[in-house]
Amino acid sequence: MLKNLNINLVNDHDRLLLAVSGGIDSMVLLHNMNELKSEMNIQIAVAYMDHQKRDDSKLDYELVTSTCKELNIDCFTEKLIDNETENFHDYAHKERYNFFFRIANKISANKIVLAHNLNDNAETVLMRLTRGSSFEGYRGILPVSKYKDISIIRPILSVSREEIVDYQQKYAIKFNEDSSNSKSTYTRNRFRHTVLPFLEKENPKFLDKFKQFSEYQTMSYELINNLSNIYLEKNLVEKDNALYLDVPSVLVLDRIVQIEVIKKVINKKTDNTLELSYQNINDVLSLINNQKPHISINLDDNLYVYKSYDNLIFTDALKEFVDYEFVINEYQEILLPDNSLVIITNNPNKYYGIIYKLCYNNLDLIFPISIRNRRNGDKVLTAIGTKKVKDMFINKKIPMVVRNKLPIVLGKNQEILWIPNIFKAKTTGNKELYIIYQEGKTNA
Repeated sequence: MLKNLNINLVNDHDRLLLAVSGGIDSMVLLHNMNELKSEMNIQIAVAYMDHQKRDDSKLDYELVTSTCKELNIDCFTEKLIDNETENFHDYAHKERYNFFFRIANKISANKIVLAHNLNDNAETVLMRLTRGSSFEGYRGILPVSKYKDISIIRPILSVSREEIVDYQQKYAIKFNEDSSNSKSTYTRNRFRHTVLPFLEKENPKFLDKFKQFSEYQTMSYELINNLSNIYLEKNLVEKDNALYLDVPSVLVLDRIVQIEVIKKVINKKTDNTLELSYQNINDVLSLINNQKPHISINLDDNLYVYKSYDNLIFTDALKEFVDYEFVINEYQEILLPDNSLVIITNNPNKYYGIIYKLCYNNLDLIFPISIRNRRNGDKVLTAIGTKKVKDMFINKKIPMVVRNKLPIVLGKNQEILWIPNIFKAKTTGNKELYIIYQEGKTNA
């Protein structure tokens, strides 16, 4: 058994699906798991995917399938269908994991087992430090992770490649050398063949230091992750297909927690489809700290983030400011551009929404009624004189996007009678007419 095999990742009676490629790492892993089979009463099966990128890949297929036959282990294989329109690395990674997931479900495996080792982790950390990543990403490869609803374990993640080679030689384990491993065109190969040997000369125990770094990063991230989850559970609001955060509550968080909060909200809004850069996160944080009451950025064609007073809002898109105006001569319902409704009726009982009661004596002096959104210079008449509608919006801290769509109701002489939740004129008379506003369920 490998000395640094993490046996704690495997439990008695586990049903394991091993991802085996035919290379030295996965063939040594297969040997170890097969040794544990009787001792821990576990069941194992193997999954192999042929990427069809090398002429000698058929040798891998033959080795994996023949080894499984010798060991009396079920082996499931699949050929990757090439897709020239996508990034091959990302495409192959996605399809490979989907394949493992399908087979795991088919055989009721509770864990997928991968053969990443200590050298792989050092390479990954170095590549992410060089290219840039998130605090979460700098942890490197994790011993346990999730794919959809199944656990992925890496029992040899603490095992060095040197230990793997020694073990392979000791037990004469058959394996195939991937011819692409020697090509310098791949980033990982350049780190493997150039950077890691240099670091080993500097410190023969450098792999242990990378392991320590990953463990420290993981512990730190777990704390940050917990703090951000607690905050979001209490403060994240979802409304009208947009996500809202309260700016003052974000400002009191430590900056590293702010970063994680922003990242989680964006990932939730985009369903993890937007690859965020460090600059993206800083751009959003700059909105929070900006003194302007209204400011926005777009991180993607379909994701806008804007601050409006004390709200930080994440939405699919900022709708264009569309002027509208309707002239009404009778009781009726008006559908506004944002799918809100304005209803003019003499019987409000069957409706819900914000209601304005207009009193009158002669209906001919009321109609036509105009309904439109705001215009420059709009003013209302109050008991103490006129007041600008713009100032009323500012005083009530009405978000800009709401200002642009909110209906303003004007009487026959173009005097403003009502702005929902902002202003209502006093009217007199023995008869009553009702104007009702029902806000539409649209993006903020």
